[in-house]
Amino acid sequence: MGNYQLTAIIELLNPDNTISAHRMLAHSIGMTETIIYSSLISKQTYYSRNGMLFEDGWFYSTIYDLQESTTFGAKAQKTAIKHLIFHGLIECEYKGMPAKRYFRIINDTDKIMKLIDDGLKISQRIVTEAKEHNVEKRGCKAETSSEIVTDDVSACSYLTDITSSYPKAGTCDSPSHGKTKDNIKPNTENLKPNQSIDQAVPNQKIDRPIAHKPMKFSEVMDELGIDWYELTANEPKSEKNFCEFDEGDRRTQKCRIPYTMKNDRQAMTAALRYLSAYSYFFPGSANLKDKEFFATVLSAIAEMTEPDSISVSGTRVMYYEIIDRLNEIISQSYLSEWLFSFKEKWRSIVSEKELKHPRAYMKTCIWNWLKDFELENFDNDEKLSSRFRGW
Repeated sequence: MGNYQLTAIIELLNPDNTISAHRMLAHSIGMTETIIYSSLISKQTYYSRNGMLFEDGWFYSTIYDLQESTTFGAKAQKTAIKHLIFHGLIECEYKGMPAKRYFRIINDTDKIMKLIDDGLKISQRIVTEAKEHNVEKRGCKAETSSEIVTDDVSACSYLTDITSSYPKAGTCDSPSHGKTKDNIKPNTENLKPNQSIDQAVPNQKIDRPIAHKPMKFSEVMDELGIDWYELTANEPKSEKNFCEFDEGDRRTQKCRIPYTMKNDRQAMTAALRYLSAYSYFFPGSANLKDKEFFATVLSAIAEMTEPDSISVSGTRVMYYEIIDRLNEIISQSYLSEWLFSFKEKWRSIVSEKELKHPRAYMKTCIWNWLKDFELENFDNDEKLSSRFRGW
């Protein structure tokens, strides 16, 4: 067995035979991750006390064994284990014939204390923000706007707070590649069954109804062409219901954003979050800076498609051009690939430019990067591992 022993602080994170979660650690890495981590600590402690640990502290736990201990199934375990490995809390390997899943808790007290301290700061920030804002008004607004209302994120406060040491700034003033409004037509695949091209591309501005019944998230999925009941037994209330699903599991490449969704910004934002697997990459309170940046980008795209057209660098861009390009990226790649690449592009821009109107300039950059993004086909696991390495 060797002399592998856990430090007292790690053992205290989980009493035997309970499902427990350290609240500050959950703020830092996510609740699912914390519960699974706590269960693994309990298992390793049990094996250690009974002299059953393998060399250097390894022990095995099957999917069913861990599910019995935590209630979380295979998909939730897969996601949480990746996050725990990323945070440097555990190691996981498959060993033996037949292969079994082995774990080892990384005995790093400083790492644990740092994550708990990060969680404490997040908790304190939540309390501070609650005092600074009128929580009751925000709560009432959320209740009347349905469960697909997006997070309340500042539009511009952190857009220019993403700096990098890129040698030269990028530009958003790219040409229109010879396209004109005469030769650009909407993609008929994105029309609803009873919708004509004339209805999709109005010749004059149409007054939109201001008040309308909010679309339920399950209806958003129906609009995207996804039979949600094939993915979950219960009707989904928000994109967060699929936090354990990556884009492959969500079947996003089969989805199409219909033109009619332009009239509902909340529905469009919810659809974009589902298509980019937003809560999969940003579970709980983890990676708040990137989480807020991605939320802002998706919100800006929804704003861009709401009017019939927008002006970009003096050129008129129709809303269906934006939706068509999004659908092309979704069908040939993953929308999150575009988002991660846009984050790097934006870093290079703001590192060299002083932006007076960052959100307006971001919309210009979004459209140009939608056009310039090169579609690539990667293996899904390879893509995910590279993303986690980047964090």
